[in-house]
This record gives sequence, structure tokens and C-alpha cells, in this order.
Amino acid sequence: MAKLVILTGAGLSAESGISTFRDSNGLWENHRIEDVCHISTWERNFELVHNFYNARRTQLATVEANAAHRMMAEWEQRYPTVLFTQNVDDLLERGGCKAVVHLHGFLPELRCVHCGIIWSIGYKAWDLHATCPLPKCGNAGLVKPNIVFFGEEAPLYSNMWNTFATMDESDILLVLGTSGVVLPVNEIAAAHPGISILNNLRPEAAVDPDVFDYVFYKPATEAVHDIDALLRQHIG
Repeated sequence: MAKLVILTGAGLSAESGISTFRDSNGLWENHRIEDVCHISTWERNFELVHNFYNARRTQLATVEANAAHRMMAEWEQRYPTVLFTQNVDDLLERGGCKAVVHLHGFLPELRCVHCGIIWSIGYKAWDLHATCPLPKCGNAGLVKPNIVFFGEEAPLYSNMWNTFATMDESDILLVLGTSGVVLPVNEIAAAHPGISILNNLRPEAAVDPDVFDYVFYKPATEAVHDIDALLRQHIG
């Protein structure tokens, strides 16, 4: 059976009230990306970085999954689905999705750079004076949000590229809610031998609609109904 491969970005969660972070002036929530999300500066900006992600994490507790998240959970039940997301929130899981690949990390988690342990703190703020929970480690200064910072390797990219490379003409590619700045969605869509679908709220300078078979410029919660009709037509 044909499979559905989905790549989502910040536009998916925007209608739930999650900021898309990158404004037109290059700032994330009024912070320079280099100050709060770069592997070469995060230790120097330790307090700022943790305060920034603590605020994002506690905000996450106040929002809910939207209709687009829930529709993807329906697709996951209906079709063989591979779901990659650039988002670090847990709204896909809260919408019912079971197998989400978080390419850029997961906001409810922390990682000890010293020993490598990853643990969940849910929606709580991290105490900047706390240490790694592994007793034999006890490290304090190298605990970071489990987010892939700029300048840092994204370990799950290999999974994503392998999936894209093995898609055939019966498979459907859906790219939803991404600016195309971080991942080369034009090249991904152009290389796909089967049907490709794009949904963004509006045209994005880095995304070429001409390489996609179907394009919907509307909120994700509205577009998923059009996309659902296409999936029923082409997959069943």
C-alpha cells in the first residue's frame, strides 16, 4: 500500500498559539537566534537560554492540539504514515499521533551534555541551579534543553533522508507549515517521483510552489480537509 510521508513546520502549531519564532527581522520572541539557540554561545548565555526555553515550555501547558494535529492522527490510523516534524512541541502527540519523529528535538526534555542522559520535565521550568538527575554524574553547567541548536548536528536527519530516498511513485509527500529556510523542501519535492502536496498559510520566498502537484494557501486546520479528500482519492 502507498505510504504517506509528512514533513511539518511551525505553521502546523501556529493556530494553537505556538509562536513560529522566526520573525521577518530574524528574531525569536524578541531574542537573537545566536543568543538563545546556537551551540557556540549557549554556555556563555546559560541563564538566558534556560529562561527562554523555560518560558516556551510553561507556555506549552496552556495550549491545545488543533484540528490539523488530530487529522494527522486519523491519517496515521488509516494509512502507513511517516511523520517528521521540525516542531519541538508535543501537540502532535496530544492530538493522537503515535510515531512522531522530532527532527529538531523535544521541548519537554532536557539533556546532560556531560553524560548524554535525556529526561522529561514536562511543562515545568528548569531550575538553573539543579544538576543532572543521574547520581553518578551530578553535572550542573552542561544541562541544556533537548533542542538541536544551530551549529549542532541533527541526528535524526539521516532517518529523514533515507525515507525520502526510498519513496516511490505510489507514495504521497505532504509538506505543511514550513518556511523552507531550514530544510530544502524544493529539492525534496522535486526529487519525489509521486504526488507532492504543499500547505502554507501564504507564499514563502524560499518555497517554490511549482515543484508541488497541489498547493493550498490557507490555515492548516482548513487545508487538512482538502488534503484529506486528495488522500482518499489517491490512496483510498
